[in-house]
Amino acid sequence: MRIYVAVVIVLLLALSVSLITLDKLDSTTNDLVAGFDGLETAIAGDNWEDAGAGIERVEILWHKHKGWWAMVIDHQEIDNIDMALARIKQYIKVRDRAMASGELAVLKQMLEHIPEKEKVNLKNIF
Repeated sequence: MRIYVAVVIVLLLALSVSLITLDKLDSTTNDLVAGFDGLETAIAGDNWEDAGAGIERVEILWHKHKGWWAMVIDHQEIDNIDMALARIKQYIKVRDRAMASGELAVLKQMLEHIPEKEKVNLKNIF
């Protein structure tokens, strides 16, 4: 009987950690994406100083969360986000509005897709 209780406790613990992790992934994704509206506006308006400052804020926030994300998501996703940030930073530096806007949209999609991909549902299992 004790073994059944122990198994149930371990399963509940694993489920709890999973739900907390998903919630934290979702909230940090929202924090990162929240800064994109001002960044999009700055890029569209050719306000490159604000765009540079905006991408720096996003980069600082990303590096703050990157460490624990590495424990729960695929490292390829983290590398993709790092590369997208580097490309956006360079596009802003050379003042290429079209490429910066496009890469920012790709980064936003990548970030929003990660919590959805990590959720446990039948689509992700099969």
